[in-house]
Amino acid sequence: MSTEDRIAKLEEQINDLHDQQTDLRKQLAQAQLDQWQGRIDDMEVQLQLWGKQASAQATALMGQLRGSWADSRRQFEESISTASSVSDTLRTGLERAYADLRKALLESRSQLKSGK
Repeated sequence: MSTEDRIAKLEEQINDLHDQQTDLRKQLAQAQLDQWQGRIDDMEVQLQLWGKQASAQATALMGQLRGSWADSRRQFEESISTASSVSDTLRTGLERAYADLRKALLESRSQLKSGK
């Protein structure tokens, strides 16, 4: 095998690895979207279980969380080639919205317990 053949083969392997890396980034971003969907669904079930006892603030924050997830999902679908950037944006936005909602729900639960 000549040097040129080896170089060509290495370049092909590099391209294959780059394609695999891109696919893995897409899979990671999709897995994170799915994970957040599950967490949001779980939080929504908890909110529904608390029903009328949940504060209006928690309901509004759930709407914001759903909106953040939808925005992140849209960004992911629009920018599939920049999956790692979208993944970071997704994680940061959703973590912030999730934390706000969780805090509001815990405060609501605390208020309900102290009101009994």
